[in-house]
Amino acid sequence: MKRIVVFFPSWRYFGHFALPLFEPLAGQFKIVFLHTEKAIYGWEDCPDLTDKRIETVDLHSLNTFSFVKALKKLRPDCVVVFDKGWVQDRALLHAARHLGIPSLHIQHGIIAKLEGVETKNALKRACTEFLKIIRTFRLYDATLIHVGVRAWFKSLPFQLRLLLNPNDYYYNHRQETTADLACIIGERDREFFAEKEGYREDQLIPMGALQFEQAYAIEPRTPEQQLLLISQPLFEDHVLEGGLSAKKKHIREIIEASPLPVAVKPHPREDRQWYLENFQSSELRVYPSEKNINEAIQECSHVIGYFSTALINALILKRPVGIIRWVEDAAYVLNLDKDGAAVMLTRPEELSALTAANISAADPSHYAFNEQVGAILAGTLVRLLEG
Repeated sequence: MKRIVVFFPSWRYFGHFALPLFEPLAGQFKIVFLHTEKAIYGWEDCPDLTDKRIETVDLHSLNTFSFVKALKKLRPDCVVVFDKGWVQDRALLHAARHLGIPSLHIQHGIIAKLEGVETKNALKRACTEFLKIIRTFRLYDATLIHVGVRAWFKSLPFQLRLLLNPNDYYYNHRQETTADLACIIGERDREFFAEKEGYREDQLIPMGALQFEQAYAIEPRTPEQQLLLISQPLFEDHVLEGGLSAKKKHIREIIEASPLPVAVKPHPREDRQWYLENFQSSELRVYPSEKNINEAIQECSHVIGYFSTALINALILKRPVGIIRWVEDAAYVLNLDKDGAAVMLTRPEELSALTAANISAADPSHYAFNEQVGAILAGTLVRLLEG
């Protein structure tokens, strides 16, 4: 049985994405989830997935910071990454190419053609994430040095820009390395993957994503008159300034301006308990983390958010969508409003206009292919393994 190493930096960032994709393939391939939780973050969140026939390996347990050495120990027939903008994913792809191991890049989340993304609260972030930064650079440099001194020297401009502006990893030198094939979410992503990621057209596989496949299969139903906020950890990740006090003020603005009752579907990395402690149940309905995003959207008549891929689910399920533009999230926005598929919200008071808006006639397949994701993924892996 062929051995597939699926890499993600941490379970809390990518576990909810990786497991549904690869659990169904555990009978066809030997699946290994490789991560850097303890090695980089000092966490031990990744669960034991033995009952799902998936092996989990922290880089720390391999007694190395070099992905070249790690892959030699794991002996994979193929490696998979989800976002080569991340330093760890880039290092792994360098190591895989150096060792002649086939590789696959599966698009995770929405992307945008932007440059020079600024890091908010830079000093605070540097202090709180100092060890993570040091360990990440150690991993990257250890891997590149094992690949070769020339490869390490070529990476120095990327590393310098990253030190000066940590958030710039999203857009900085993305063409530095590529996987052999890349599975993309929607038609709009082709240009980005060619211009920014460095892929050729023949390397791109239209796949969509599981959450969209599920949404396409659902028959939209009559919802409650309720406004759903699809939230994200923008304040926690220092994308927006002000910390949790600013977040509370922001959510309060939405509640007070909305002509409809407000519900929120927190991001998997947000603390749901924070919402429960800061808002009354009568003013804000907080969906549990176990609630499927499609079900939450089905229950609500209107949907708002920032740049979450779940806004595409709302388009598929024929809900009017609003993009929040009164906060400085321009570096991360999904331009549904600029494309005419959603309503632009430049101030909270415009939520009234959203509730009067008609359902968009935009074709959601531009943003998310309607495909059988599992079959495409399995076929792509077989294609890579057969050369």
